[in-house]
Amino acid sequence: MITRKVIQTLYRKYRSLPESPDCLDMALLFDAAGQHHNISVDMEGPVDSLVIGSIAPESPFHKLPLERIHAIVPFEEWVGIVMHSSVVFLNRNSAKVSVNVRMEEPSLFDRVCGFFQKR
Repeated sequence: MITRKVIQTLYRKYRSLPESPDCLDMALLFDAAGQHHNISVDMEGPVDSLVIGSIAPESPFHKLPLERIHAIVPFEEWVGIVMHSSVVFLNRNSAKVSVNVRMEEPSLFDRVCGFFQKR
């Protein structure tokens, strides 16, 4: 099961980009989720992108630049595509998609200002 703690661990563990998009485990992505999600790689545009067909074209997660993907991580029922501020989870058994967007924690300055605004 993918919990909030697991997601936070993903962000910490895959904090930096790989040396090259070639280091990503693309075979895992196509083998595990390619059939249900109509995944393809678009190399025609100015930036090589991963296209996820099961996500609406209007969504910002439909076309992901390969140079922004930090890791592709397998789970029992899902495959996670980890980026700096979001993780896209693709179900292995259906076309279900789940997206987690990381919320920035308030800085110390923001917390101090918030404390004095309450008073």
